[in-house]
Amino acid sequence: MNLREIHWSLYFLFWVAVIAGTGALLGAVLFPLTGWFFHTGFTPWQLVQNGGRIGGFYFLLWAPGTAVVLCVMRAYRRRHPASQ
Repeated sequence: MNLREIHWSLYFLFWVAVIAGTGALLGAVLFPLTGWFFHTGFTPWQLVQNGGRIGGFYFLLWAPGTAVVLCVMRAYRRRHPASQ
């Protein structure tokens, strides 16, 4: 198997990982801020863990669909380069 055969699979998995990772990172940053603002009573570490898990999960719900759209857009642009 060469790279040409699995190119789109790798591109798809890359975007899924980037999107889910972004959600986990945003959740891990925003949950402690929100918990501090609303005085939830959770420790900062619990808020980071919950934020990363919940943010990653919700972004992971949207990641495959978004990755498919990005793959199709890239394939279209490769087949139809902008005329200059």
